[in-house]
Amino acid sequence: MRNPYIVGRWLFGKDHYGRQRVLDYLLNVQEPATWVVGTRRMGKTSLLRQLEWMTSQTESPLVPLFWDLQGCETPADLDYELFISVEDQQRRFEALGVNIASLETMDTIRILRTLQRTLRESNKQLFLLIDETEALINVAARDSSVLARLRKLFQSGNQRTVMVATKSLMRLNDLSLGWNTSPFLFGVNLVNLWSLDADASRALVLQQQSDFPLNVDSDLVEDVLIHTHRHPYLIQYLCARLFESTSDTTGTLRPIRDMDLQPDQLLSGFFQIDFDHLTAVERQILLTVARHSVISDEKLYAELANESPARVSTFVYGMNKLGHLRSVYGQWTLGNEFLRRWVLENYDQLIHAVQSQISDQGVESLLVAGRKMEQGYLQQELRVLQTRLDGLLEQRNGYAGEVPLLLSTEIHNLRREISLLGEQLRDLDKLALPLT
Repeated sequence: MRNPYIVGRWLFGKDHYGRQRVLDYLLNVQEPATWVVGTRRMGKTSLLRQLEWMTSQTESPLVPLFWDLQGCETPADLDYELFISVEDQQRRFEALGVNIASLETMDTIRILRTLQRTLRESNKQLFLLIDETEALINVAARDSSVLARLRKLFQSGNQRTVMVATKSLMRLNDLSLGWNTSPFLFGVNLVNLWSLDADASRALVLQQQSDFPLNVDSDLVEDVLIHTHRHPYLIQYLCARLFESTSDTTGTLRPIRDMDLQPDQLLSGFFQIDFDHLTAVERQILLTVARHSVISDEKLYAELANESPARVSTFVYGMNKLGHLRSVYGQWTLGNEFLRRWVLENYDQLIHAVQSQISDQGVESLLVAGRKMEQGYLQQELRVLQTRLDGLLEQRNGYAGEVPLLLSTEIHNLRREISLLGEQLRDLDKLALPLT
């Protein structure tokens, strides 16, 4: 059996595990533009490709267009890459009446408006999926008017836009501070992309969606989840190291050795990029936690006495959501074992990297807004699930005899989902900003 773990490329369909709640949210959210924030190798591209796959059916009211901005430096680059993206999906768009050849001489804004108008005639809406959105920083540095026009188009409501990027995208707001209108990201919906839930993580380890699932000792599965903190790339990365073929159609994972948890040069490079995208305060927090191994909120506030507890708590919330930190028995430690080893190995160099191009103030405002959005979404979803549960319980009460197994199972699953949502809301409350 070949190694089933896929490391280093995007996934969709049955190869894509978890994220169902995020996917459902992105498909149904009312806001016209959403920014999905995630660290490197967190599965941002795979999320977009899964959205594309889910909406590519004829009956979907959304028509997906995947637009990769990698390498774009000028407005002309944006124009070319957008045209190529439409051309790559020629069959999809020509079936809806789009004259692709006519788009070749248009700029980005005209292409998007033409697509909007043509799709609207078929009662469809453009679903723009933007990868490597950080490229807009270089484009905007050359011509900020392009950024202003894009923002107007994204916020118009004539299309749905999901863009994925690291926190460095915040620099777009710095480049648009001189506008008479709001900065680029003002009003953009925010979604944090972090670890998979526990069930999806176990399914990924066991390859339960593949044609040949693995038989792995349950304790070893839990060890993988602990060391990776359910980071999708790290799960695949570690399991690829542990995989052993036992026949043409079966395989398993061997026990973890110490050397398996050592990041290689490529993974170390990703950690360095993530560190570079931390603000100055976030770097202080990360290195303080690393120095103590585990640390309580109170001790962390005392160590960073130059910052208010409210501010530290805000950044800790964001670092936890993005996987730089995790909570262990009410205290903070680094996000996963690979990151812990990398930080300790490079600690002496990292403590001198005090400057950052990512502004503390910009990220702080982003985190406050993001937490409110997340809390509101979870509360809304909780109400929807509770209404569904109430309806099913009413159905159950109508049975004089034995309740059908399917109904009982659905009630059980809904109660479990409600419990998990309640737990997430309680975790958010624990991360509430302390009084100054």
